[in-house]
Amino acid sequence: MQGPVAIRALVAFGWLNCAGSAMAQDELFVSNSNSNSVTVYARTASGNAAPIRVLAGNATGLGNPSGIAVDLVNDELLVVNKSLPYSVTVYARTATGNVAPLRTLVGTLTTLDDPRGIAVDPVHGEFVVVNRAGFSVTTFARVADGNVAPLRALRTTGLSNPWGLVLDLVHDEIAVANNGDLLSVFARLGNGMVAPLRTISGSNTGFNNGPIGIALDDVSDEWVVTTPFYGPSLQPAILWFGRTASGNVAALRAIGTPVSGLAGPNGLAADSQRGEVYVPNSTANTVVVHTRFVSGAVAPVRTLGGINTQLNNPQFVAVTSSLFADGFE
Repeated sequence: MQGPVAIRALVAFGWLNCAGSAMAQDELFVSNSNSNSVTVYARTASGNAAPIRVLAGNATGLGNPSGIAVDLVNDELLVVNKSLPYSVTVYARTATGNVAPLRTLVGTLTTLDDPRGIAVDPVHGEFVVVNRAGFSVTTFARVADGNVAPLRALRTTGLSNPWGLVLDLVHDEIAVANNGDLLSVFARLGNGMVAPLRTISGSNTGFNNGPIGIALDDVSDEWVVTTPFYGPSLQPAILWFGRTASGNVAALRAIGTPVSGLAGPNGLAADSQRGEVYVPNSTANTVVVHTRFVSGAVAPVRTLGGINTQLNNPQFVAVTSSLFADGFE
């Protein structure tokens, strides 16, 4: 490894400093709950643009797909499925059509319980799943397949309807967005009934049945979250908090007006190097893109939406980038 800067790049774009790394692509991956599909677009796609690939069909094992993560180191796509039986299915990154997964994590030993968000850890060879009904965060070996138990499981009062999560490998932490109006941060190796390192909650935060999605902007050193009802007008919003913030603190910035294009925002993704945030809207069947240092009544810089997109109750997004394609080989 090449220090914190290199690790930050790995977290954001899935890179490892090895000759076998997959070449990153400028792509946007979206999980669609109602159509049991994953649609993939050019990263800068806008308007009524068709996907460049669609993963869908009975053979895929997709069932109300939710959290999604891309592992560029191993050239794989990981998808959480929140219909019974709960599962995590893994595919080749470029999988398209009605293809079977490479691996399927499923069964009682997994303790998956209404799973939502997922994050992949290419440094330690693991992936992490947050379980909304189980009030838990479970960590598995990257190659886990079948009915296997997690390596570690956080089950603590620091979780309240957990929905989204993000890994911060620079600081060895896991941050969880709980739609019980709580953002909680744990040590990555936390296991069992351990208390969070810090939490953000209270009337000043603006959380209202949120946060739901969470991403780390490691350039500005901020958490980015979505919440369904913000402010006196109860508009869906994107909020920014300092990474080390704790307690009943107000957001540093907020986008939460009708012109923002937010409608049922769910699990978001951040492209830290380009300063962009990608938000899927489950009720509007859109993905909107906003930039880092904006606030208030701001329109998105791009909106992906329309019948050609095949977006159908989009839940989570993942973004890959070739920005570092020449710097980590």
